[in-house]
Amino acid sequence: MTGKYTRRICLLGVSAIALGSAPAMAQQAQGADNDDNIIIVSANKRDTNLQETPIAITAVTSREIELRGIAETKDLSGVAPNVVVSGGSTNATAVLVTIRGIPMPGDETLGFDSSIGLYLDGVYLARASAASFEVADLERVEVLRGPQGTLFGRNTTGGAISYVTRRPTDDFNLKAKFGYGNYNQKQARLLLNTGDRGGVRISAGYLFRKRNGTVDNLLQPRDSKDPGGIETHGLRFAFEADLGDNLTLYNVSDWTQSKGAPAAYQLAAVGDGVFRPNAIINGNEFARVQPANVRGYLAAASVVEPGCPTPLASISTSRLDALCNQSAGDSTDKVYGNMTKLEWTGEAVTIRSTTAFRWARTLIEGTDLDGNGTLRGPLFSQASTLNGMPAALLGFVPSLNPPAAPAGTAAFVAASPVPSSTQSLFQAFNNRRQKQFTQEIEVVGGSGTSFEWVVGAFYFKESGRELNPQSFGFVLDTNQAVFSDANFGGLGAGFRAGNPARFRINPIQSGLGYTGSGNSKAIYAQGSYRPGGPDGALGITAGIRYTWDEKTFTRFRNGAANFTNLREIEINDSSAKFSQPTGHITIDYKANEDFNFYAKAARGYRSGGFNARQTTTLDNPATAVNEELGLLPFNEEKIDSFELGAKMIFGPARLNLAAFHNIYKDQQVSVPIPIVGGGGFGTQVVNAGKTNYTGIEAEASVKVNDNLTIDGSFGYIDIKIKQFPTPDINGVVRNIGSIMGSGAAPDTTASAGIAYNMPIGSGDSHMTARVGWSYISDQLLFPNPLTAPFLKETAPGARSLFNAQLRFDKLKISNGPEFSVQLWGKNITDKEYISRSVDFGALGFATTIYGDPATYGIDVEFTF
Repeated sequence: MTGKYTRRICLLGVSAIALGSAPAMAQQAQGADNDDNIIIVSANKRDTNLQETPIAITAVTSREIELRGIAETKDLSGVAPNVVVSGGSTNATAVLVTIRGIPMPGDETLGFDSSIGLYLDGVYLARASAASFEVADLERVEVLRGPQGTLFGRNTTGGAISYVTRRPTDDFNLKAKFGYGNYNQKQARLLLNTGDRGGVRISAGYLFRKRNGTVDNLLQPRDSKDPGGIETHGLRFAFEADLGDNLTLYNVSDWTQSKGAPAAYQLAAVGDGVFRPNAIINGNEFARVQPANVRGYLAAASVVEPGCPTPLASISTSRLDALCNQSAGDSTDKVYGNMTKLEWTGEAVTIRSTTAFRWARTLIEGTDLDGNGTLRGPLFSQASTLNGMPAALLGFVPSLNPPAAPAGTAAFVAASPVPSSTQSLFQAFNNRRQKQFTQEIEVVGGSGTSFEWVVGAFYFKESGRELNPQSFGFVLDTNQAVFSDANFGGLGAGFRAGNPARFRINPIQSGLGYTGSGNSKAIYAQGSYRPGGPDGALGITAGIRYTWDEKTFTRFRNGAANFTNLREIEINDSSAKFSQPTGHITIDYKANEDFNFYAKAARGYRSGGFNARQTTTLDNPATAVNEELGLLPFNEEKIDSFELGAKMIFGPARLNLAAFHNIYKDQQVSVPIPIVGGGGFGTQVVNAGKTNYTGIEAEASVKVNDNLTIDGSFGYIDIKIKQFPTPDINGVVRNIGSIMGSGAAPDTTASAGIAYNMPIGSGDSHMTARVGWSYISDQLLFPNPLTAPFLKETAPGARSLFNAQLRFDKLKISNGPEFSVQLWGKNITDKEYISRSVDFGALGFATTIYGDPATYGIDVEFTF
C-alpha cells in the first residue's frame, strides 16, 4: 500500500475516533439547553433541527465563535470537512474559499462571479473582497456544502456560507471586551443592548483591532506598517420594533474600515534560461511557456536600498522573517451596508421583505510583488543596444562607421556604458469600488404540518469600477533576442562573447481599467411533504428556481494607456444575458428520532460574465483577413450533484455522514492563447470544461462525560478533469484534461479537537480548555503545467495547524461586574505554510505569501 493511501486511512481512523467536529459546535434551541440533540439552523428559510434537515451543513454557535475567535470568513478554515479558506493577496478583506473542491475565482475583477455564495442575515454578498464581519455580533455561522440553487440561488455551485447575527435582546446589557497579544495586537469591543422599551429594542457595537506586521520590512521603520499590519474600526447599529401583534421591523447598519500593509510577497523561484521543450499529450504537441531568465538578471543587478539582501539571496522556498518592500503603500478597505427586514407572521403564513444596500471600496496604494527592494540593473534600449561592445566588432557595423556615421562613432559607442534601470520587478496599485442593491420577498407557510412550503422572488443589482495600474520589467536575454546569428550572421558569436550585459530589463507600464454592471431576477418555490403527517418517517422535498441575469462590461484600458481609437473603444464594450433553471429533489427517511437518512439530486448554476484581462484586437486593413476580436462574454456553467447522507445520534455521540458525486459542465476555463513569437500566453475564458467530483465527509462529536467532549471531521475528494481545451502548436483546440491538476482543491481535509469543561469555585463560574487540530493535504494553486512553470514552488504542501484556548467564564470579584478571561493561541507550533501564491509564467518568476506565524494573546470581557 502506498504512503499516500496509508496516510488517508490513518487520517480517517483518527477522525473516526475523534467523531467529527461540526455538530459539537452547533446551536442549541432556546429553552432546550439540556438537550444536546437539539440543534437549530435556518438553511431552509425556517428554523429546523439540524439532524432532521436533509442538507450537508455545519453550524458554528456563538459560544464556539467566541471561543475560537471567529470574526470573519478567513477564520473558518478547518471548521467543516472539504472546506478550505485562504486569506487575500493584496487587500485585507478578500478571501479564497474552496468547498468540495470548487474554489472561488482567484481573480477579483467584477467580470467573474463567485462559485461560493456568502450571505449576511440572508443578504447575498456578491464580492468576497467586500465581505467584512468583524463588527457583527455573530449568533452562528452555517456552512452549506454542495449546490444551493433553490433557496440561495445562483453562484452557489460549491456551497454557501451564511452568517446570522444576533438581534437586539429583550434585556438591557453592556459588554466590554479588551485584548492584547503578540505583534502588539490590541482590541477593544463594546456591545450595548437597550432591552425592550415599549416594543423597541436597539443594539449598538463598536470594534477596534490593531496589530503590527508579521514580516519585517527592512525599509519600513514602523512595525505597524510591516506586511500583515492592520488597523480596523467598525460600527454597527441594529433597531427592532414591534409594529403590531404580528408585524416586526428590523433594520441594521454597519460600517467597517480596515487599513494596513498588503501581505508579504517573497520570491520563491525564478527562470534560469533552461529551455522547456514542447509537451506531447495524446500524440499532439503543445507549447510551454518559456520563463524569462530572471536569475541571470538578478545575478548582475544590485539593490539600491542599503541593508537589503542581494537579489539572489531573496529567493527562498522557506518563510522569510524579513525582506525589502520598497513600494508598500497602505491598503484600505471600506465596507458599509444597510438592511431592512419587515416580517408579518400570521396563523398560516409568514411574509418577509428584505431590502439591502451595500457599498465597498478598496484602495491599494502600492503592492510590491517580488519583495526584493529597488533593483538597479542593465536596461534594454534599442538606441544603446551596442554600448560597451568591443570596438573591433563595431567596426563591422555599417551604421556606426563612415559614410553612414561620423568617424569615431564606433569608438564612442564602444566606450559608452550600458544604461541602467532602477525599478521593481513587479509592483501594482488598485482602486476598486462596488455597490449592490438586493430585494427579496419570501412567503413561508405550512410550518408544523404535513406540507411545508416557501415561495419567493429575488432582485439584485450591482455596479462597480476598477483601475489597476501595474509596473513590471521583462528580462531579455539579448544574446538570443538581439545578437543571434539570424541578426548578425558570422559576427553573432563575437557579439555574444563580447556582450557586456547579456540580461537586460525592459520596463513595461500596463494596467486594467473597466466599469461593470448587472442585474439578476429570480423566482423560486420549495415544498416538503410527509405523507404520514408532520412527524412521519418519509419526507419528499422538491424545489425549483429560475434566474435571469444581465451584465454589461466596459473596458477603457488594458495596457499602458486608456483606449483612444473609437473602434477599439467600441469593441471593448459588451453586454450579455444568461438564464438557467435550478432546483433539487430530496427524499429523507427518519428511521426514528435519532436516525435520519436522505438522498438528494440538485442542479446549481454560476452566471456567465466577461474576462477582464482578455486581449482584444483591431482589424489590420493591410491584410485580407479580418483579425478583429472584441470583448467576448462566457456563458453560465452548471453542476449536477447527487448526494447520500446519514445523520445519527448514538446516546452522547453524534455522527453525520455524506457521500457525493458532482458533475460540472460547461465549466468556465481560462484557455491559454499562444502569443505570436512565443514565450508567453494570453487567456480567454470559454465554456468547455468538464470535471467530476466524488467525495465523502464525516463529522460528529462525543460527550465522554459531563466534562469531556471530543470532536473531529474528515473529508476526501477525488477530482477527475474530463475536459480542458487548449490549442496545440498548430492552433487546433484539443483536450488536455489528463495532465491538469485541481487548482486550490486539496483532496483531504481533517480536524480533531478535545475540550474539557469544569466548574470552578462555588458559583456558576467554569473553565473551558480546548486544543484543536486541522489538516489540509497538498494542493496545486496553478494546475496547468503548460502555463505555470513554477507550479511546484508555488504549491502549498500538506499542513497541520494547532490552536488552543483556555477560558474562564462568569467570574466575579465581590460586587463587581461579571467577567470572563480567555487565553488563546493560533498556529501554536509556528508552522510555516503557503497561503497564496502567484506564478507569473513568462515574466520568469513566482512569488508566495505565507500564513500567519504563531499568534497568541489574552482577552478579558466584562458584562454589566
